[in-house]
Amino acid sequence: MSCTPEPYANDCRTHHPGEGTVTLIIRDPNITIIGIGGMNLNFRDRNEAPLIECESLLRVDLKGCTKLTQLGNWAFEGCYSLTSMALPDGLTQLGNNVFMNCWSLTSVALPDGLTQLDDGVFYDCSSLTSVSLPDGLTELGNYVFDGCSSLTSVALPDGVTQLGDNAFYLCSSLTSVSLPDGLTQLGDRVFYNCSSLTSAANSAGFSDVVPYLRNRYKCVTLRKLFLRLLRKYNQAVNEANGTEAEKHATALAFFQTDNPSTLDVGLFLQKMNISGGMERKVW
Repeated sequence: MSCTPEPYANDCRTHHPGEGTVTLIIRDPNITIIGIGGMNLNFRDRNEAPLIECESLLRVDLKGCTKLTQLGNWAFEGCYSLTSMALPDGLTQLGNNVFMNCWSLTSVALPDGLTQLDDGVFYDCSSLTSVSLPDGLTELGNYVFDGCSSLTSVALPDGVTQLGDNAFYLCSSLTSVSLPDGLTQLGDRVFYNCSSLTSAANSAGFSDVVPYLRNRYKCVTLRKLFLRLLRKYNQAVNEANGTEAEKHATALAFFQTDNPSTLDVGLFLQKMNISGGMERKVW
């Protein structure tokens, strides 16, 4: 049994959700879009999406579609049994509701070329536990992870500047999210009913989730900065000559006080105890 996009096969919908048996592998190098593309579509247009509600679909591998750049609107909506999805590196766009109601989907690695997730991409993917977001991502639309009740953590890339309305609505298992400093626009109810996240924020003394997440992001960022500085410092010490004290003095000379890294040096010295160049402690 096969299930491939039009015009390659007929509709393969069944009436047995949760009993997926079909593995779909497409290696057509000429396909550029799967699903319904374009803007200002009506809801009735969703029925034209060739794989919508393909309940027998278990796994999909699109790696061979080297020219595929877009999964259009509703491309895999309602594929209840879909557990895994392999996407090609050239994919740059995911349309609205692409994986909506894919209840069995557990994890997705999105390709680096994606810069935006449209509205409702993973809406109600209740088994989704992890998703790898590309570094080039700048925007998450409305309802992107709405109802992803198994999602536990999300690391937003540093380039993300916008989160749409209800982006993480009802993500009840969510306990960790990184909010980069460049994030300037937060929609309404972004973390509404994220009960685990709210509990963690309250336990940490925050009455609101967003300040808590921003504080956590800064703490993680500072820790990464310190560890990076520590590696550089240790390398400089190892490469220096002289007594232990002279080696440490030489290493510290690499951290000039008249450049933008001055504050970094301050953090570094706070976290390292140098006593005659003999003792070094890290957290």
